[in-house]
Amino acid sequence: MKITLMILVSITVIAGCSQLERESNQKEAGKESLQVATESFDGSLKHVHGMGYVNGETIAYAAHSGVKIFQDGDWLESTYHKNDYMGFNVVDDGFYTSGHPGEQSDLPNPVGLQRGELTKKELSPLAFEGESDFHAMGVGARNHTIYVLNERSNSEMDEGLYKSTEQGRSWEKITAENVGEKILQIAVHPDDDKIVAVADATGIYFSENGGETFKIISEQGQGSGLYFTEDRLYYGLYTGEASLKVYDWNEQTKENMELPKLGEDAVMYISKNPDADGEFVIFTINGSSYITSNYGKEWEQIIDKGKTK
Repeated sequence: MKITLMILVSITVIAGCSQLERESNQKEAGKESLQVATESFDGSLKHVHGMGYVNGETIAYAAHSGVKIFQDGDWLESTYHKNDYMGFNVVDDGFYTSGHPGEQSDLPNPVGLQRGELTKKELSPLAFEGESDFHAMGVGARNHTIYVLNERSNSEMDEGLYKSTEQGRSWEKITAENVGEKILQIAVHPDDDKIVAVADATGIYFSENGGETFKIISEQGQGSGLYFTEDRLYYGLYTGEASLKVYDWNEQTKENMELPKLGEDAVMYISKNPDADGEFVIFTINGSSYITSNYGKEWEQIIDKGKTK
């Protein structure tokens, strides 16, 4: 009996070590692939239209002049994706984006809805090339359900909020009752695509039925910085001063997360490191960015009003 238990324990330990080794090898392979597709960067990074962790050591910022990357304390930029991306959403195997082509690009203007990876040169067109530019767009990190605010009619959509569960092949118009008038950002739960949040100039609105009806969950103020984990929604709010809130919709509770001293600034985007509990990055309206590894108790500044550090 003892021998059998020892063998089982040994097998479990070996299996665990093998899994950790595989994950480590995958990370190293990912970093090596990214190194081939990037070059050093030292410049302005003020106008950002989306941000997220590509992996536990790499943060991607979508700027007017392309995707900029913060990795292991160094600043890089993508050699491939030098476009003016809007509605940029990092997912578990790449990113979704809209926007406009860069000077050297042969993409149509606007680019419509595209899907890509930082390590691959080509984008995959999904819908509305040459028709639409979606500034407000949310994509579930694992379910890949797409929500967009369409501000001008195109070949398939009127104005309004739409949803696609089929990679843009078909679209459903959403009723969106009780939502604010001017949607600025959209976020989708990573697994349950019926859970969605939007931010506008009056606050944060939350839905558990795929956007058919919303309820306001914040105080009145400028909403931004939406990010979902499995059981929490993180959001920024500006009411004369900046705050960062954590909403638990199951328990119907809200907590404050500490911010660095922002003065007359506020959170614009927030993302969480999938591989490190307590690590978050924020990007602010005035073009600064900070990282914390302990849920906001301490912050390190990595961009100061558009200047990388």
